[in-house]
Amino acid sequence: MRMAYVEGLSPEVEIAEGGIMVDSKARFADLKMMLDSNKDKDKMEAMKRIINMVARGKDAAELFPAVVKNVAAKNLELKKLVYVYLVRYAEEQQDLALLSISTFQRALKDPNQLIRASALRVLSSIRVNMIAPIMLLAIKESVRDMSAYVRKVAAHAIPKLYALDSDLQPELIDCIDFLLGDKRTLVLGSAVYAFEETCPDRIDLLHRHYRALCRALADVDEWGQIVMLGLLTRYARSQFTAPDEESHMSLNSSLDSDHQLILSSARPLLQSRNCSVVMAVAQLFYHVAPASQLNTVAKALVRLLRGPTEVQYVVLVNIATICAGHTKPVEITIFGSKKNMFEPYLKSFFVRSSDPTHVKQLKLQVLTSLVSETNVQLVLRELQTYVQMSELAGPAIEAIGRCALQVGTVADSCLSGLIKLIASPCEQVVCSVVVVLKRLLHADADVKLLRRVMKLIHSVKAPTARACVVWLIATHIKNVPHLAPDLLRIMAKSFCHEHELVKLQTINLAIRLWITDRERCELLVQYVMQLARFDHSYDVRDRVRFLKNFLNLTDPEKLPMDEIFLLEKPAPSLQSQYKRDQFQLGTLSHLLNQKCSNYRELPDFAEEPSDSSLRQGPNDLVLAKEETKSLKEARNGANGEFYSDGDSDEDEEEESTDEEAEEDEEEEEESSEEEEDESSEEDESESEEEESSEEEAEVKKKPMDHLTVRPKTNGKPVKRQEEPKKPVQPVSSGNNLDLLLDLNFDEMTINTNTTQKIRASAQYVDDEFKPVMRLHDLEIKQRFTRSPSLFSNSMCAIELLAILTEGNESGSALTIEPKKVDGIETGGTVSLLDFKSGQKRVMIGIDFGDGVKHSEWTMKWNGGTHNLKIEATLGEQIEPVDMKADEFKELKERLSGMHCYKQSVKGNLSRFNPRQIYRLANCKQVQGLKISFAAQTVSKKVPVLIILNEKEDNIELSVHCENAVFGSMLSKWMQANIQT
Repeated sequence: MRMAYVEGLSPEVEIAEGGIMVDSKARFADLKMMLDSNKDKDKMEAMKRIINMVARGKDAAELFPAVVKNVAAKNLELKKLVYVYLVRYAEEQQDLALLSISTFQRALKDPNQLIRASALRVLSSIRVNMIAPIMLLAIKESVRDMSAYVRKVAAHAIPKLYALDSDLQPELIDCIDFLLGDKRTLVLGSAVYAFEETCPDRIDLLHRHYRALCRALADVDEWGQIVMLGLLTRYARSQFTAPDEESHMSLNSSLDSDHQLILSSARPLLQSRNCSVVMAVAQLFYHVAPASQLNTVAKALVRLLRGPTEVQYVVLVNIATICAGHTKPVEITIFGSKKNMFEPYLKSFFVRSSDPTHVKQLKLQVLTSLVSETNVQLVLRELQTYVQMSELAGPAIEAIGRCALQVGTVADSCLSGLIKLIASPCEQVVCSVVVVLKRLLHADADVKLLRRVMKLIHSVKAPTARACVVWLIATHIKNVPHLAPDLLRIMAKSFCHEHELVKLQTINLAIRLWITDRERCELLVQYVMQLARFDHSYDVRDRVRFLKNFLNLTDPEKLPMDEIFLLEKPAPSLQSQYKRDQFQLGTLSHLLNQKCSNYRELPDFAEEPSDSSLRQGPNDLVLAKEETKSLKEARNGANGEFYSDGDSDEDEEEESTDEEAEEDEEEEEESSEEEEDESSEEDESESEEEESSEEEAEVKKKPMDHLTVRPKTNGKPVKRQEEPKKPVQPVSSGNNLDLLLDLNFDEMTINTNTTQKIRASAQYVDDEFKPVMRLHDLEIKQRFTRSPSLFSNSMCAIELLAILTEGNESGSALTIEPKKVDGIETGGTVSLLDFKSGQKRVMIGIDFGDGVKHSEWTMKWNGGTHNLKIEATLGEQIEPVDMKADEFKELKERLSGMHCYKQSVKGNLSRFNPRQIYRLANCKQVQGLKISFAAQTVSKKVPVLIILNEKEDNIELSVHCENAVFGSMLSKWMQANIQT
């Protein structure tokens, strides 16, 4: 029996706020009725309630059909609210939004700037490829709109369109170039954001806008400043040379004027209320400024430590990197003595009880980085307090050890304090002390100190501490020849009950005593070895089984026992975990210490600075004339105003437009009547007419520089050829021939290597060595490891195997030195000293230049000189890359025609195994495609695509490569060597 329901209700109910049962279908019925009403008052009330729901995070997507009907409403305030809703839900309801495309296009011509901007925002929110041309036309019109607010929205729409259709990049770059020359700071921040998202490598577009961007930096909105500072950092690194610290310590004027301009423009932003802006300025000074100017950053970063916990953590990580970095000194001179630039703020890094654990540990790291002879006592007293805290005991002990290593005068006092702590009942404290003692006493230890440590063996119970005592005595066994046998006797009594770590260290002590004092300790050592032979631990039994072979040698002099067991090992180096110079300061990759997606590498400084005339903007001459005029007036004592009339008019324009924007926001919140709407529309139209007339006058004065086509430089510094200086002549707008002469008709090439792919691991590596040279007593073999070369990423990694067939007791030196060959670079000379017998392996690197060449080497052995030739097949001169199926197809279309080389191979594709390709060529199969392989050349990083297709009874081998010679030879070589 079916249950009947009242008309209009259904069992699909939900519990609303307050526990009321609400029908999901009828909950928006009243709002839909109000939106369908003929009265604007009801529609306004409904839209206000809907926007309120959206602001509180509730889903109102069900109302989209009812709301989109009112997109063509005549009421201005109602239309604004409708567009606010559509911006939120247009991407989710694309089909319904497409039905209103014509309405959005008409709204782009609306006299109200907010309606035009909202229409463009809604249009860019519809993620459908079909409307990409419509969006492009709308953006092209909006970037030249009279309203700065509309131009700002157009700048934000550019990255959305680029993500939708990347083929429109050339047209979008023209729009970005136009927006970068905008005079309004409201637009510049968004224009720089569009540049970073659309064409971050086109540094050549920034040349003529560089000075204007620097001057406008302080007036841009805060989030625009962050993006702009990151862009200017990359620009300064690629266009200016590295500042010479010695020459800039006293004279800042010796810096390039444009280099100094960005530093002086960014320095006031250290007082910004936005933490991200301060951090962006700090990374700019760290990566671009000379060392003498870096100390201005310290005070601003310390100020940020008063902020929230999240901000403290990020700032402390960056401060730790600055203190640990060795690429740029962080010392300042105060009263003739050098100090770290954060040392005056040492107490700001003291731990507070309210700090979370990760912040406390970071502060300890920074404290130990700031330790010097003047403040070491203060820091040690502070660290002694932290040792008593359970959560900070371990890090504090490690910090004490770092202080002892950095300041040698307090090493003895630190050691005595640490030895007292080794008897602590807390196992965590003991473990930390053990690690620090091993680091401090590894190279040298006092005999008195070793005796004191040995006495602790009776009282210390922690396994790590007991193992540390045995390790210290075994390491310095030559200094305490009388204490070591006694310690072995003590450990032999309790050997069966000791921890595995202690047993292993006891075995090491026993084997060293066997070598140094065999007569006295032979029976004791054999007793310990016999106990360990039947121990329950696998590791202990394996260690004894291995060492027994040395104890039972008939002729111990054949093996250098001292070199095996008593050789002094280097002490572990002290290196901060926050030394992350490979990442840009302030980025997420730097914070996580791993490369994140969309991370852009910071370019190296240019070897030669770019020509400053490249950065000559259209307004620089006018500004220079005004500056000289103001200087003359100041010298003559004229009572002129500091700012010109044009600047004051411009400021009045900005203030008036800001007031208009505030009035518009207030109008959205208040309920307006029809009379108020009419009056507001008249006021807005009058203000827009005034604004348009002023901006049209500016456009007439400004030459049309955006029509000139400039060649791409890919961010590299450009040096202009020296030409005789000519007087600057005004550009005549009526002569079209001059515009044609500026065009560049250079031949365009396919640039498939715009972004270098990440190298993948090899799918097949041949373990067999191939002979290169054979002498009567020496044989040289080689094999390609197909791994990244340690010498250069453009070199092939080759492993050489030297086999000595006849033993030589005296030992000889084997030297393999490369000859100078045009077009081939190597990793340098290889030397094997004291080569007596057996075989040795060594790695070399060779850059074959993507061609059929051989590398010539000279081998010196036993007073003779021999010539070597090392060749690489074409399959070894490529490296595999990870590539998606869509990228592979797109690259294949680009590399068609003359860049495609096809060969016919006998065989059946159904029986073909991809491993046969891996044996020939170092490539990787593309997932999602049938027998398609991707690679790039090792030397020039040129993409190489290999495709196998079935054609009639044979296999068609296709090789796509931009390098015509390499692609043709590779296809023929694979055809001759492939086995089907």
